[in-house]
Amino acid sequence: MAELSQSFDTIMDAEMWTRVAAITAGYFAPTVLRNLIGGAVPDMADQPELYGVAVVGAGQMSPMYANELSLGGGIHTLDAAAERFDVKSTIVNAGA
Repeated sequence: MAELSQSFDTIMDAEMWTRVAAITAGYFAPTVLRNLIGGAVPDMADQPELYGVAVVGAGQMSPMYANELSLGGGIHTLDAAAERFDVKSTIVNAGA
């Protein structure tokens, strides 16, 4: 029964959700960056992985949640690379 109680404590932990929000912000930041810079630098528009890498680096300059922002950017980078190399479609269709 202690495990169930600990699980609910985790679900109700505001700091955990703040960290999740920071990771999510890091995940979406490359898309925002791409929308801002992509029009000015057309060659960069087709390189979503580079925006993710930029967020990984920039996230480390954050005074709070540096690791979480960088994790989100890293997840975006891997997601974009998985799409580029058709790994993501293979995973999505696995078991179908």
